[in-house]
Amino acid sequence: MAITDAALIVLWPPLTSELVVGALLAAWVLFIVYVGSKPVARRWNKYVSRKFIHFTTGGMVSVLIYLTWLAGKPVFKTPSVPAAAAFALAFLTLAHHLEEREMDWFQVKENLGEVWFCVMWGLVFLALWYVDLAAAALATMFMAFGDGVTGIVRNFVYRRWTKGLWGSVAMLLVSLPLGILLKGVAGAVAAVVATVIELWPAVDDNITVPAVSAASLLLLGQLGLS
Repeated sequence: MAITDAALIVLWPPLTSELVVGALLAAWVLFIVYVGSKPVARRWNKYVSRKFIHFTTGGMVSVLIYLTWLAGKPVFKTPSVPAAAAFALAFLTLAHHLEEREMDWFQVKENLGEVWFCVMWGLVFLALWYVDLAAAALATMFMAFGDGVTGIVRNFVYRRWTKGLWGSVAMLLVSLPLGILLKGVAGAVAAVVATVIELWPAVDDNITVPAVSAASLLLLGQLGLS
């Protein structure tokens, strides 16, 4: 992880302002992970706490990156700081699993969903930053908000950690407006694709949703849909 992060910084040297913003966001993320998510777990359960973390960390940062880029005043000029931070958080959460010292208010033994969330968030932005930043933001929002609300709805409807129709309906209701707002017709199609692929149980949806969404958006862009 250290080598990867160092390589990113060397390839795309960040401005001082990027380092400052990155440090502030990293502090926020660590606060949510270690402090802010605990009351959520106590009030409901660790599954809801996991989704709360997704909303308020990766989801929030994706929105920030997209909105500041859209306004012409991006907080990050290069992908180095956000990607490096994502990979560092992936290593941190994985270390708790490897040491068998899971943060029991949101981590689940033998489930690396939150690790894959961080890895895929960083990879998607890294791959698409100079290609289609809006597509990167949207794919990660599908993962953070779309899949996140899916989990919460399923938790309250089915009272257990499972996949089901109502969760998919909730994901589509969240993802479809996001898709249309950010990428028009292509975003709407990608939202449907993301909702469908989320149901596939063979691979963690924190991998499939952002990967398939990003690929769909790139393909649809090449076909002239926007």
